[in-house]
Amino acid sequence: MEKIKNELKSYLDNAGEPIQKVLITSQDGHPVWSDYLEIVQLAWQQIAQPVGILPDEYFLAFIGAHAKLAGKRNSIGFLVTNFRILTQTDFSFIGTTRKAQTYPFTRRQTPEEVSGKAWNEFFTKNTAVVEQEILSALQSALEAVVGIVLPRLQSMSHLPEEIKKSTNASDRIKELGLQDVLKSYGQDEKHLRKFAEKYNVPGIVFGAVDKPLFGGAYGLVITRSGITSRDVMEDSMTSSWDEIRQHPATTGDASDAILAGGKTHIVPMFQKEYTPSIVALLNELATGEVVI
Repeated sequence: MEKIKNELKSYLDNAGEPIQKVLITSQDGHPVWSDYLEIVQLAWQQIAQPVGILPDEYFLAFIGAHAKLAGKRNSIGFLVTNFRILTQTDFSFIGTTRKAQTYPFTRRQTPEEVSGKAWNEFFTKNTAVVEQEILSALQSALEAVVGIVLPRLQSMSHLPEEIKKSTNASDRIKELGLQDVLKSYGQDEKHLRKFAEKYNVPGIVFGAVDKPLFGGAYGLVITRSGITSRDVMEDSMTSSWDEIRQHPATTGDASDAILAGGKTHIVPMFQKEYTPSIVALLNELATGEVVI
């Protein structure tokens, strides 16, 4: 592992200033930032800890920037460890910041493949970093760091051959980055109970539901027999798993719409970016690949 750290140090020391401004490695000292240890500690606390740190996981590099809100520094970018890349695309002005998306390393990946996925996620969802020079530096540093780290980790033979998809719904929701979107009944009983009582939907297991100031609870819920959704000021709609097997879920014309079982369902508008992942989960539940 020291070889990886030394190669990262060499890359940082010889990089241009734009790269040096967005990259911090595990080396002692930094060519630009005297408070680099504080930056790393903050990134670890804000990006890695909310997701959950894996056994024997440790920091290799942070490629990112800080956005400031009311004097608070918020870490945005990529945290690279000996097991994965964690991508943080935003921070919350109010409430809880969404957890980072994770990209585990495997022995079969190429550096271009995994860094490309992480970058596309960041570039699509990021709204905090907009300066082109910074974006270019972030992308270049990410590609270089993963190009150094991944082949060395693969040669050490401690990475899995591939990441196997979970068959348990709760675990699969986490893999898809939906843990803050599709909440269990126990996590969001207040909203899900109101939805169940109002629209006669017994046995809700997971749901993406909101309650506006005016009008009843709306969104999408998952039960052992299928899904039910309701848009604001509309009637509820239900599709069974058998109907979804016959007519698989797809994204609809609207960004918050899902076509499933021959019917149109919706998710809350503020969670529309997760629609493709919800579609994937619904089809896996319908076919039995994933079970509740």
